[in-house]
Amino acid sequence: MNPAKQSPRIENDGTLRWYAGDTFSLTFNFTLKDSGGQPIPAEPTDTIKVSFKDFNGNLVHEFTETGSSSITMNVTQEISNKFPEGVYAILVKFNGEYVTTLLKNNKVVVE
Repeated sequence: MNPAKQSPRIENDGTLRWYAGDTFSLTFNFTLKDSGGQPIPAEPTDTIKVSFKDFNGNLVHEFTETGSSSITMNVTQEISNKFPEGVYAILVKFNGEYVTTLLKNNKVVVE
Protein backbone atom coordinates (compact mmCIF):
# COMPACT_ATOMS: atom_id res chain seq x y z
CA MET A 1 0.00 0.00 0.00
CA ASN A 2 1.49 3.32 -1.11
CA PRO A 3 0.08 6.41 0.56
CA ALA A 4 -0.48 9.41 -1.71
CA LYS A 5 1.78 12.41 -1.41
CA GLN A 6 0.35 15.84 -0.69
CA SER A 7 -1.56 17.24 -3.65
CA PRO A 8 -0.75 19.84 -4.83
CA ARG A 9 2.92 20.07 -3.89
CA ILE A 10 6.19 21.52 -5.11
CA GLU A 11 8.95 18.92 -5.25
CA ASN A 12 12.60 19.66 -4.42
CA ASP A 13 13.36 20.08 -8.15
CA GLY A 14 10.78 22.89 -8.36
CA THR A 15 8.18 20.77 -10.17
CA LEU A 16 4.55 21.54 -9.30
CA ARG A 17 2.64 18.26 -8.99
CA TRP A 18 -0.91 17.16 -8.26
CA TYR A 19 -3.12 14.16 -8.88
CA ALA A 20 -5.50 14.12 -11.85
CA GLY A 21 -9.04 15.00 -10.80
CA ASP A 22 -8.00 16.79 -7.60
CA THR A 23 -9.56 20.14 -6.73
CA PHE A 24 -7.63 22.66 -4.65
CA SER A 25 -6.70 26.26 -4.03
CA LEU A 26 -3.06 27.29 -4.43
CA THR A 27 -1.64 30.75 -3.70
CA PHE A 28 1.59 32.20 -5.05
CA ASN A 29 2.94 35.30 -3.26
CA PHE A 30 5.53 37.39 -5.08
CA THR A 31 7.77 40.15 -3.74
CA LEU A 32 9.23 42.35 -6.46
CA LYS A 33 12.13 44.55 -5.37
CA ASP A 34 13.71 47.64 -6.86
CA SER A 35 17.44 47.98 -7.54
CA GLY A 36 17.96 49.06 -3.91
CA GLY A 37 16.27 45.94 -2.59
CA GLN A 38 13.11 47.70 -1.48
CA PRO A 39 9.75 45.95 -2.12
CA ILE A 40 7.68 47.34 -4.98
CA PRO A 41 3.99 47.40 -4.03
CA ALA A 42 1.44 46.31 -6.61
CA GLU A 43 -0.58 49.12 -8.17
CA PRO A 44 -4.37 48.79 -8.65
CA THR A 45 -3.93 48.19 -12.40
CA ASP A 46 -1.02 45.71 -12.15
CA THR A 47 -1.82 42.13 -13.13
CA ILE A 48 -0.38 38.69 -12.49
CA LYS A 49 -1.12 36.09 -15.15
CA VAL A 50 -0.49 32.37 -14.60
CA SER A 51 -0.67 30.33 -17.80
CA PHE A 52 -0.59 26.54 -18.05
CA LYS A 53 0.37 25.03 -21.38
CA ASP A 54 0.38 21.46 -22.62
CA PHE A 55 3.31 19.54 -24.13
CA ASN A 56 2.64 21.15 -27.54
CA GLY A 57 2.55 24.71 -26.15
CA ASN A 58 -1.25 25.04 -26.33
CA LEU A 59 -2.90 27.08 -23.59
CA VAL A 60 -4.81 24.78 -21.21
CA HIS A 61 -5.92 27.32 -18.61
CA GLU A 62 -5.05 30.78 -17.38
CA PHE A 63 -5.56 32.58 -14.07
CA THR A 64 -5.37 36.39 -13.71
CA GLU A 65 -5.30 38.63 -10.63
CA THR A 66 -5.36 42.45 -10.69
CA GLY A 67 -4.01 44.88 -8.09
CA SER A 68 -2.12 42.36 -6.01
CA SER A 69 1.32 40.79 -5.65
CA SER A 70 -0.25 37.39 -5.00
CA ILE A 71 -2.55 35.14 -6.95
CA THR A 72 -4.84 32.39 -5.72
CA MET A 73 -5.66 29.71 -8.24
CA ASN A 74 -8.90 27.93 -7.43
CA VAL A 75 -8.78 24.66 -9.34
CA THR A 76 -12.41 23.63 -9.54
CA GLN A 77 -13.61 20.30 -10.94
CA GLU A 78 -14.20 21.98 -14.31
CA ILE A 79 -10.62 23.28 -14.41
CA SER A 80 -9.17 20.02 -13.07
CA ASN A 81 -10.87 18.14 -15.91
CA LYS A 82 -8.71 20.13 -18.38
CA PHE A 83 -5.59 18.47 -16.93
CA PRO A 84 -5.46 14.72 -17.59
CA GLU A 85 -2.32 12.90 -16.43
CA GLY A 86 0.69 14.34 -18.21
CA VAL A 87 3.38 17.01 -18.27
CA TYR A 88 2.60 20.70 -18.57
CA ALA A 89 4.44 24.02 -18.31
CA ILE A 90 3.63 27.02 -16.14
CA LEU A 91 4.42 30.62 -17.07
CA VAL A 92 3.90 33.53 -14.65
CA LYS A 93 4.11 37.17 -15.70
CA PHE A 94 3.67 40.34 -13.68
CA ASN A 95 2.43 43.26 -15.76
CA GLY A 96 2.97 46.58 -14.02
CA GLU A 97 5.15 49.52 -14.97
CA TYR A 98 7.26 46.84 -16.67
CA VAL A 99 6.40 43.29 -17.73
CA THR A 100 8.36 40.89 -15.55
CA THR A 101 8.53 37.14 -16.14
CA LEU A 102 8.50 35.37 -12.77
CA LEU A 103 8.35 31.74 -13.97
CA LYS A 104 9.05 30.57 -17.52
CA ASN A 105 8.02 27.10 -18.63
CA ASN A 106 8.54 25.50 -15.24
CA LYS A 107 7.51 21.85 -15.21
CA VAL A 108 4.08 20.78 -13.97
CA VAL A 109 3.20 17.09 -13.62
CA VAL A 110 -0.33 15.82 -13.20
CA GLU A 111 -0.11 12.27 -11.88
